[in-house]
Order: sequence, then structure tokens, then C-alpha cells
Amino acid sequence: MSTPGWIPPTETERRLYEAAARGDWDGQVTAVAGEDLYLAVPQQGQDPLPVFDDPRTGGKCIPVLTRGMLPPWQPQQFFDRVSLDDLAQDWPNDKWQLAVNPGTPCAAQLVASPAHRAAWTRIRAQLGERPGGLLSTHFGGPLHGPSAHGLACGAPIAVHHSVPWNELGTAFLDHATDATTLREQWSVFDPASWQQRLEQLLGGQFVPAETEAALRARAAAGSEEAPAGSDKAPAGDPAPELPELVGRYEERFRADGLLPPDGAVVSLLALDLAHAVNLARWGLGARLCAPPQAEQAVQRAGARAKEVYSSWEEFAAGYALGRMLAFDNGWFGPPYAEAVHIHRVLTQDPASPWRGLPFA
Repeated sequence: MSTPGWIPPTETERRLYEAAARGDWDGQVTAVAGEDLYLAVPQQGQDPLPVFDDPRTGGKCIPVLTRGMLPPWQPQQFFDRVSLDDLAQDWPNDKWQLAVNPGTPCAAQLVASPAHRAAWTRIRAQLGERPGGLLSTHFGGPLHGPSAHGLACGAPIAVHHSVPWNELGTAFLDHATDATTLREQWSVFDPASWQQRLEQLLGGQFVPAETEAALRARAAAGSEEAPAGSDKAPAGDPAPELPELVGRYEERFRADGLLPPDGAVVSLLALDLAHAVNLARWGLGARLCAPPQAEQAVQRAGARAKEVYSSWEEFAAGYALGRMLAFDNGWFGPPYAEAVHIHRVLTQDPASPWRGLPFA
């Protein structure tokens, strides 16, 4: 049954909704077989599995949610990320069913007999795992305004993980993975260290200082006059020498369309700002910050980007160069190929925030 006026939050829910509306069992399985599904983590005193009785049949169901149907952020509500194949391999009772998004317009109830679970696994194998490098939008998230602009600054990392670019919610990937990312990659263990790392990123303290100074000086020298109060280096300062590697990357960027024929990178700060945005998202997922703090952090990152860059194209080139200096070091290997792909997705896809949101 259709639900007039309901807008699916992501493409996954749209596909599931349409398959359910036409009674297409295989289509429902296909809609979720390659996607992340979320299983509620039981709180203290609750049963290990959130099994419920279907009021229509009286049978038992295990509920899971697609990403777009996750509830709003709650400090003590967590979800484990699973795949349909995971569920098929570890299903507890052949008579139980899988309830996807129960009680919502995009609900689907899947029979979970051994034969049906074998079909889940077969379809999952045909689709493969959800690849990285996909642009996704959450139509319930910010689409305009300061929060959307800030989240768009973090879009390269969202595309890398194929998660919605404009989501500030329950999880980036899942609670455990978000906490591990903060701990292992950023040495963030608690709200205090999260706040400290955020301030460092907003201040550009993780990009190479000498290279950044040289880029800023060149940008200032190339303009007749740096705007009052801008973050560009004063034209009268001695110009630091740019590393030869920067010139090599800029030349390749021009050949591959990451820079215009006469373009140059303005600043590396975009890399730190993209990480600041996603530090906010990981912090929400790990429950090291609350939504108001995360939203403020995202908006601050967007405002900083406007102080340094004048367009998404400038921001994109700064992010790409920062990432290459950190992870590719002149090899033009897989990190470079990935950076080119993400750049093209965000600068060319009509659904990209870099196409739809004005930078200024």
C-alpha cells in the first residue's frame, strides 16, 4: 500500500518501498541485500535479540532498520551494523521472520526459512558488498543553510564511505566503529580529547605548516590585495619556497581536471576542515558529543572554509592536495585514483552538494 506524501529518506528506502508496493519479494531482498542493516543493541536487562510478535500472524520477527530509517540520536540507544548475509548465516529460528523497517511506509517482512535464507545469500553474492565512492543524500537531513554547507565540506569522506553526506545522527557507520575510528586514528577517548582535536582541526594544525604558508603566500601574491580580515598571508612577508612535489601534483591535477589549466591550490586547510566535520559525525556516533555540539562544529568548519576559499572548486583542490601529501607522497597510486574519483563525483554529479549549494 502506498503512502501519499511520504518521501523516502534515501535511495535504499525508495527501492524497498517500490518493491513492497508491487509485492515483489525478490525486489525487497535485492533492495537491502547490498546495504548495511541496523540491529538494536539490547540495553541492560533486555533480551539479546529484540524479537517481537507480529500482530497479524502471531509469528515472531527480528526487526532491523535500513540506514535512512534509523531513529534520531539518543545518548543510550545504539545499533549494530549487519548485512543480510550475516543474518542468513546466524539466524536463530527457521520459523521466525525478518522485519525490515517495521511500522514504516517502507516496511518489508521476509520469510527466513533455510531456502529463503539461501536466496538472501545468493542475491547478496550477486550484488557484492556496498562499494565505496558513492554519493548519497539523506532527504531528511540539512539540504540548505549553514549546516548543509558545513556538511558539504565533509562530503569527500562521506563519499569515501558511501554514507549520506548531509547526515548528523545516530551513527556515521556504527557506534563501535565510530568509537574505534576516533580512538585509533585521532587518539580521541572522551569528550575533552574530542573537543581538543576539533579545535586543532579547525585551526589547520594537521596540514604541513611550511607548505601551507607557501601556498598562502603564493595566493596572496597572485591577488592585487588580500581582503581585510582574510586568512591569507600578507603580501609583504617573505615567500616560502613551495616543495617540488606540490608542483608535480598541481600539474597532474590540471591534466586530470582537478584544477583549471591556469589554476593553483590556495590552501590545504580543506583536508582538516573535512576531518573536522566528520570528527563531529564520529563523535555523535561514539556518544562523545551531543547534536548541538556537532552542529556547531559543522557550521564552524563551513565558516572557516569561506574565510579561505572562494569556491567549491578551490576547496576540492585543496582537499585533494592535502590528501595526496598525506597518503600518496608522489606515487600517483590508489590514493590518487580514489581522490580523482571522489573529486569527479562531487564536482560533476547533479545531485552533489557542490553543484547545488552556493559556496559563498
